[in-house]
Amino acid sequence: MSADAAASFEAKWALAHPELPLALRFATAPMRPVVSAFACLAHEIGHAAWHIVEPEVARSKLQWWAEELSAFAAGKPRHPLTMTLSTWPSMAQIPADAWSAVIAGALAQREMLPAASLDALLGGYRRVHGPLAAIEVMLHPKLDVEASTQAANLMRALHEASWMSEALARDRLPLPLELLARHQLARADLGQPGARRDAALREHFALLASHMRALDRRGLAALTAAALQAACRRSQRAARAADPLVEAASKLDRLPFSSVWAGWRSARRMQASP
Repeated sequence: MSADAAASFEAKWALAHPELPLALRFATAPMRPVVSAFACLAHEIGHAAWHIVEPEVARSKLQWWAEELSAFAAGKPRHPLTMTLSTWPSMAQIPADAWSAVIAGALAQREMLPAASLDALLGGYRRVHGPLAAIEVMLHPKLDVEASTQAANLMRALHEASWMSEALARDRLPLPLELLARHQLARADLGQPGARRDAALREHFALLASHMRALDRRGLAALTAAALQAACRRSQRAARAADPLVEAASKLDRLPFSSVWAGWRSARRMQASP
């Protein structure tokens, strides 16, 4: 990938994910372009899965990526990101079925039914993050695939709840049904501020923070470790805030120093000799 192309993709995603440029500082020089390419590719697929409003546009983009990743698996990449990934031998050997699982999971997000429980909610996100983590281990052989998947699921749950209006506009329910029932909320109530909605959100954010704190981070890549630390702090703040949605969506362009420390430690573990 040319320097201009790399800078373009990194700049695009660093606006929403400041942990990306941080993690790249910790990557070794030979690894930096391919780590960046994989992260940007994951963001491109995630954007189509969760953020594009028009269903047909999202499906078209994901189908295009399905074709590109199939070509990549056949040794014929065309996109700057897949061309960069092809320079890393282990990534070039990933079968087409592994990439197909990622796209199938992303397409499934457009059809997700409301989740009965938090476990079910996280399980839906797993359909994207599990296959991605299984591929990412080709970059980081010491990666704990399950822990990486769980971390990504929890961060997605935080993002979906933080941007409640966006999720509802895309016909997604970002909170589990059992939580709504416990706080006597209907789906329509989530679009309007109110004491019961805020109480439900505080409980949700507190539970996400608890799961994040409990997760064993020793097998996480630097990018995930730094992002998870920031997400845990955001969840904790939102769980205590008078307006949890405002707090959850604030200061997204900043990382706490603890994220720098978490990213550095993870990078050291990934790079250490067996």
